[in-house]
Amino acid sequence: MIVAIKSGPTNQGGNNRPAFTATLNRHPLTLSGNNVIAKFDNVILNRGNGYDTKTGKFTAPKSGLYQFSFTIMSSNGAELHMVVALNGKSIMKLYGPKIHGGTETANPVLELKEGDSVYLTHGTSTSEQMVGYHYSHVSGYYIGE
Repeated sequence: MIVAIKSGPTNQGGNNRPAFTATLNRHPLTLSGNNVIAKFDNVILNRGNGYDTKTGKFTAPKSGLYQFSFTIMSSNGAELHMVVALNGKSIMKLYGPKIHGGTETANPVLELKEGDSVYLTHGTSTSEQMVGYHYSHVSGYYIGE
């Protein structure tokens, strides 16, 4: 029996794996009111076109497991309350402490169906600010089925 061995990197379907990274360039981002969606305006990567800067939502182009990372930075020594939402339902909360430059990160792994939306919303009715200049950011990628 002869077995062919292929050398070099193999493609594990990387071009079919949705992935995105977006940062907040605008500074500061003022969030007034509960459930206001944070819109990260600087897209670094958007494979599969799942992230929409106009809505601030990532919409799953295919079903499967996804890993996300959300990092926020509070501004002006004030608190910042944010919520990770899946299709309008709160699944995780982040709290930027009452110090200038206080950061918080959430890294959920989620099982999504095609068309599900994941995004970051403001978690309180009071007006708060998020630091831009690329200190606050979001990313996500498809892990597999």
